Amino acid sequence: MQKENISEKLSNLDNDSFERSTQKKLIYEKKGLISKYKEFFLGNVSFFFLLKYEIIILLFSQIPGALGFFLRKIFYRKLFKKVGKGVVFGRNMTIRHPKKISIGNNVVFDDNVVLDAKGEDNSGINIGDNVVVGRNTILSCKGGNINIGEHSNIGANCYIISETDFTLGKFVFIAGNSYLIAGGNHSYENREIPIMFQPSISKGGVRIEDDVWIGAGALVLDGVKIGKGAIIGAAALVNKSIPEYTIAAGIPAKIIKERK
Repeated sequence: MQKENISEKLSNLDNDSFERSTQKKLIYEKKGLISKYKEFFLGNVSFFFLLKYEIIILLFSQIPGALGFFLRKIFYRKLFKKVGKGVVFGRNMTIRHPKKISIGNNVVFDDNVVLDAKGEDNSGINIGDNVVVGRNTILSCKGGNINIGEHSNIGANCYIISETDFTLGKFVFIAGNSYLIAGGNHSYENREIPIMFQPSISKGGVRIEDDVWIGAGALVLDGVKIGKGAIIGAAALVNKSIPEYTIAAGIPAKIIKERK
């Protein structure tokens, strides 16, 4: 299907029939390059803030060692909605819509972390005290919200995406290479429109309660609640809610033991 034909079909759809995400607006709406860049990376901010953002990222993003940590600690806090004491920012972080990102005290971000709070009506990303976010991990709002509780640890190469609400409790440990998604399903009834442009469907987001351990490579789908004290085995596919103080593993995940 040619692009012009798709564009013509999309222009005839009403708001309820077309998921108007930021990415799709940037493709199909006629705006200047700077306007598109600002909307995608920063949201509704002034040109002065755009200039400040560009200068800070350019000067301090790549500086290695203790000097880099020190300088980013001073200057990065000028970008966010809120930043607590003792926050460590690693190198080469991607920061999008920082005015909708709140960070507590003593939070550690390893290198190459992505914090993306984009969305039109969402509150963005909120991270509690004493949280560790591992290298290459992505926290991405696609119109949804992400809330990370105190003392939680997210391992390397994890991907958390939210089109609705993603909530992580306190003292939660997520091992590396895990994928957790709140929302993100699409309807597909209309064969005339590509699936990616059809309305998004949510089952209510993802909620992970306190003191949960999620093993490496786990996949947690939309609509799931993982109860307090539960353990999820490595590489498990969690497509249904897991009761508190149980151990679940497998594809799909099933309860194999209770913590007594």
